[in-house]
Amino acid sequence: MSKIQAPAELIVMSKPSADLRASPSGVSGRAAAKADGLSKLLKTAKLTMTPLFGDSEARVRSSMGASAAGAAADSTDPATFYTLKGDIKNPAKLIEALLNEPSIEAAYFKPGGEPPVFVQEAEEDIATAGRPDSAPAPTPDYTSRQGYLDPAPGGIDARFAWTKPGGRGEGVRIIDLEWGWNFSHEDLLINSGGLLNGTNDSNTHHGTAVLGEIGGDHNSRGVHGISPNSRLSAISFIGNTSAGAIRKAADRLGAGDIMLLEIHRAGPRHNFQGREDQAGYIAIEWWPDDFAAILYASSRGILVVEAAGNGAENLDSAIYTTRPTGFPSSWRNPFNRSNPQCGAILVGAGAPPPGTHGRSHGADRSRLDFSNYGAAVDVQGWGREVTTTGYGGLFNDSVNQQYTDTFSGTSSASPIVVGALACVQGWLRAAGKPVRTPAQARTLLRNIGSPQQNEPGRPATQRIGRRPNLRGLHTELFPRVLKIVKEIDKFKESKEFKEMKEGKEFKEIKEIEKPVKEFKEFKEGKEFKEGKEKDMFEGGIGGIGGLRPDAAGDTSTDALQARVTALENALGSLVQGLQLQAAAGAHFIGQSLRPDLGAAGGAAEADDGNDGNDANDGSDGNSGDDGQGGSGA
Repeated sequence: MSKIQAPAELIVMSKPSADLRASPSGVSGRAAAKADGLSKLLKTAKLTMTPLFGDSEARVRSSMGASAAGAAADSTDPATFYTLKGDIKNPAKLIEALLNEPSIEAAYFKPGGEPPVFVQEAEEDIATAGRPDSAPAPTPDYTSRQGYLDPAPGGIDARFAWTKPGGRGEGVRIIDLEWGWNFSHEDLLINSGGLLNGTNDSNTHHGTAVLGEIGGDHNSRGVHGISPNSRLSAISFIGNTSAGAIRKAADRLGAGDIMLLEIHRAGPRHNFQGREDQAGYIAIEWWPDDFAAILYASSRGILVVEAAGNGAENLDSAIYTTRPTGFPSSWRNPFNRSNPQCGAILVGAGAPPPGTHGRSHGADRSRLDFSNYGAAVDVQGWGREVTTTGYGGLFNDSVNQQYTDTFSGTSSASPIVVGALACVQGWLRAAGKPVRTPAQARTLLRNIGSPQQNEPGRPATQRIGRRPNLRGLHTELFPRVLKIVKEIDKFKESKEFKEMKEGKEFKEIKEIEKPVKEFKEFKEGKEFKEGKEKDMFEGGIGGIGGLRPDAAGDTSTDALQARVTALENALGSLVQGLQLQAAAGAHFIGQSLRPDLGAAGGAAEADDGNDGNDANDGSDGNSGDDGQGGSGA
């Protein structure tokens, strides 16, 4: 199998005061003397310097400048970034010469980027076993091998997500950034948007595996994607710089959509030298131009999911705080969350449940030894044993019938998070609620999910975060009926309610007590008790808000479901009515129970940023006021 790698890049930043104008024909500046030496240097080295993010500085500034400035007051002007192209024979000497130019603020060399698949588990290229003289063999159903779809804590409970409106990623666009994809694969035909920009690599296995996790078609063969109804497209790093590709993807997406960065590169640990074992490889936001591109995307409301990398690195290490030679003086380590942030969601690689596919890699949700870790890592996904499309180690009857069950690395972990976020955004859009912003999505994933576990030599203090739990996320975003009723009953005993009772508006408020009474009568009725005994309600009593169909997909409970939904809607109106009448100050129903009001992240408690196990967490790792997390009322 040919190695996939983006070419190295040499990035230059000009001083804003130089007001450079660069194109393939040459360089000029506000003061001719400031650009004269630079022009001579480039001409002698037979190099061209062009704006990194567009055709000209003016166009970049008009299209990207406002977004960047709005996201961070001290953000770098995207129009000051340039890329150098040509035969660079001695990068170190060239960088030294560039830094001596009065118009240049920074100049640095970026190692080639690579897919963050765990190399020791990457499958060899398997020759296609297609039989031209006979019909293709039928592909087996491999969904039983997709443990990451299962209920938490072992999986992310994707099958639960699909029972809710929008829960298959409806209305969400996703762009995967890497190198190669097989868009003709039999399990990737329904919602594929194809390649939007760049050149498709001949080695398509990695990208095909990523697409299968997120958007594999739901049918009787192969695998099921986590968010199969999301619109899934791709942009290639072939023909694009990494930052340029990010900018192009951002311009094709809108607020609430998702971008996936399936790339990592050699960091300072081994002097930016690429290695076969990927030791020292880190997330690309550490480089200033990639940081600026991601910031541009997140400032537009796009969720950027980024592989943390397979370098086995502690991203809290002091080495990442040291500014490398050639980086701008304004640079601050983005892995330190107290510094300016680009808004990306960093994904680490966690172990699947022991015994998955007959193999064990440590305690479930423990950090895999190759995964980077640290306070900046927000969330984890399965980093081994992922069953998906591509490669062919599991099934390989033709090039369009290739499947694997050993996809790995932060490569396999990141698409799981993308799929989960697509389900969340799909729910919110279907309900007419605001989608999560990048900051809100990050907070949600850090606070709601199955906690990271200890493994000898890899304690949970080596943070890779929680594994998403879609049932818990839904509970947080869509409060259950009984929880609202409890809050209403509590409010009726408060001083504010008694004062309201004496007011002229109370007659109107009293009318909205009717749905509460109706719900309580329903709860004591025969229908509810029978439904509870048959375990039709999600999570027992606390799960009212949707019914779980039986294994045969029985829809005979539709009428009961409709009644519960009507009660929920009425109670939602009750909450809004009481909100309008409540006295000034904190609302009697906490903000986490009112996602329609735009609660930041929808999470009730802040994460401590250490080991993913907070004092306010329930036993299943989800927030909740009953000590049981998101599992009940």
